[in-house]
Amino acid sequence: MNVKKRTPPIKLLQTEALLHRLNPLEHPKRPLIEQDLKKRKAGYNGEKTVDYHLSFLTDKKYMILNDLRLPLAPDYFQIDSLLVTAYYALPIEIKNIAGILTIDPEFNQLSKLSNGTETGYPDPITQANRQKLFLQRWFYNNKLPCPPIEFLVAFSNPATILKMAHGHKRIPPYDKMIHAQNIVREISKMNTKYTREVIDLKKVKRLLLNQHQPAYSSILPTYRLKESDLIKGVQCQKCSQIMIRKIGTWLCPGCYHLSKTAHLQAVEDYFLLIKPSITNRELRNFLHLPSAKTAAEILKSLNVKKTGTTRGAVYTKIFH
Repeated sequence: MNVKKRTPPIKLLQTEALLHRLNPLEHPKRPLIEQDLKKRKAGYNGEKTVDYHLSFLTDKKYMILNDLRLPLAPDYFQIDSLLVTAYYALPIEIKNIAGILTIDPEFNQLSKLSNGTETGYPDPITQANRQKLFLQRWFYNNKLPCPPIEFLVAFSNPATILKMAHGHKRIPPYDKMIHAQNIVREISKMNTKYTREVIDLKKVKRLLLNQHQPAYSSILPTYRLKESDLIKGVQCQKCSQIMIRKIGTWLCPGCYHLSKTAHLQAVEDYFLLIKPSITNRELRNFLHLPSAKTAAEILKSLNVKKTGTTRGAVYTKIFH
């Protein structure tokens, strides 16, 4: 049972928004941002591949939570996919790396050979084991019985070739590195191994969902950009020109496209690129709106959290 479905990562949405807001069109940072967008889309598609294989676990004894970020003082830890049963818990680290991959237990390193070039990566087993330890601490900190915790490193690309370094055998814990299509088989083994109920699924579900905190940080500093590098205004969905407000609707002066809802994407872009909260004045500035009344009507229609008085109200987008 999937109780927390995967949605596009905030960083992916921010990168998409940045590309259609970046000014000028031939901005020198555009090729780098486009390359990063390609990588983030590939990573997201890889995670959805794992979701597909997990979707075969339809029994209600399984609880699946995707893209989970939990507090663990003084910071947070993130799990790509977490499967919880009353008997055990299974964090899954998802990797979307193509090519020939060689794991070297001696140096705790993963290397990729592609087109004659070798690239090094951190040992995913070390990373997954660290998540296991963090999850154990999370159970203890919340005064919950801690179930047996296993882990898997799932490679989403079926063409990826996994190898052990010369002189090393695929012994535990490196037998936990698998292709995504083998996930259900590994879970079946765990079902046989663990048969004693340890946790209350409903209670654990409530705590996990309540404590999940999505990561939000501005993407602009990543590329050393400022708000002044962004195109402001409501962009036409047809030709990308900036639209003008005409009696309750938006008009594109270029292709004459009309829309009553074109501002919704612009407001979403603001939340993604500037900050997750906005005031009436900030909305008017970003949308090129002269009317505070019109801005107030738009803000009132949004599915956001309002705090403060009418004049000083702040409207906050809650990311999930």
